[in-house]
Amino acid sequence: MEDWMLDDGITLTVGTTSTMVECLPSPTDDLILASFLPWSHALHDRVFHILVDHLRAGIVIGPITAILINKTAGALGDYAHECQRLFHQNGGLLYLLPVSSFLQKDGTGLLYSEGDWQACSVPSPSVLYNRIPSRQLEKTDPFKRAVTCLEKAGATIFNTRFLTKSEVDQALGNHPHLQDHIPTSATGVDELEGMLSTYGDVFIKNIHGSKGRNIIRVTSGDGWEVRQNSFPGDSRQTFKNYHSLEKKVRGWCRNSTYLIQETIPFCQFNGRPLDFRFLCHRIGQEWTVLSSVARVAGDGEFVSNVDRGGHTAKPRIILNDILPLSKGIYENMKAISLSTAVYLSEVLDGHFSEFGIDLGIDADGKPWIIEVNSKPSKLTSQHSEAVRPSVRGLYQHSFSIWKEEEEGK
Repeated sequence: MEDWMLDDGITLTVGTTSTMVECLPSPTDDLILASFLPWSHALHDRVFHILVDHLRAGIVIGPITAILINKTAGALGDYAHECQRLFHQNGGLLYLLPVSSFLQKDGTGLLYSEGDWQACSVPSPSVLYNRIPSRQLEKTDPFKRAVTCLEKAGATIFNTRFLTKSEVDQALGNHPHLQDHIPTSATGVDELEGMLSTYGDVFIKNIHGSKGRNIIRVTSGDGWEVRQNSFPGDSRQTFKNYHSLEKKVRGWCRNSTYLIQETIPFCQFNGRPLDFRFLCHRIGQEWTVLSSVARVAGDGEFVSNVDRGGHTAKPRIILNDILPLSKGIYENMKAISLSTAVYLSEVLDGHFSEFGIDLGIDADGKPWIIEVNSKPSKLTSQHSEAVRPSVRGLYQHSFSIWKEEEEGK
């Protein structure tokens, strides 16, 4: 305390929470807080980074990060456990924040202890990673007010909301370079006949769809062949007249909005659909590509999502197999993914720090942007002590944000 020129009373800042505390000298290297704090238990037996504000007589510890969830960790269990372990090892606190606690601002989160997530009092986070699965909830006034309140307190919201396929398509269509890497599209079933007349083969996708669900493919030929992967009835049907085809498609689409895209003849792997997922992540203020995988469709599927039975492989191995004489394809895909992430983070409403960007390549090796996801899947399980890149990305981003904010004050 003498070295830091602090009086007995100091301001302790944890996340976006600040409070006056009394400090007492200790014969050990510990800093003992004599004041009562409702969330003291969350800080117990943990290592933090510390910044000392001599002018304001304050100590700041961090980083403090919360993952916003529905009720429980659920499918995020393995990912969340890896995150808390990395934060614990490298300095900082990560906890899960149920959306009910977030909306009510009751200061209760889920802290990992004794092999499970347990409810306890927690400090307000400096970084909130939004992983709730409800698009409807994100549109409600209580949710928007809670986000605004946290932002006013100085927190960074990590991926404010879901994206729609139509807004991504429209945004990329305005970029002078990226517009050449997106398929031609139209919105609404009313445009189906014209798109089929022009391209003969189209995909029809729910603008709110995810995980490869609610996708229809229509191919012209001797009539029209239709394949779909989420609706009742046969997955493959044929129609001799357009009226019957449109009636069926409208029955599937109902009142939802669908995007119709020309089908690009992408390269396949062993006769199966193939695409590539690039995970782009913001570290502080800079974007980087953290990881990439090739995704090969499952048996009988016409989309390559892992959630629908697909499997992953290393991109360079796949590329060397299907286009062995082409050079620079991987680097080109990586550059396009990075440009997409940077551009969308600048032009879309909200704050985004992570995108899962899906690309396909045609026979000429040209990359095409298929989809951009603001909440990419975290289902991959880790059966070793290895930490996946997205976990390291969350920690590095949280630490950078915490340090930049505090040093800038």
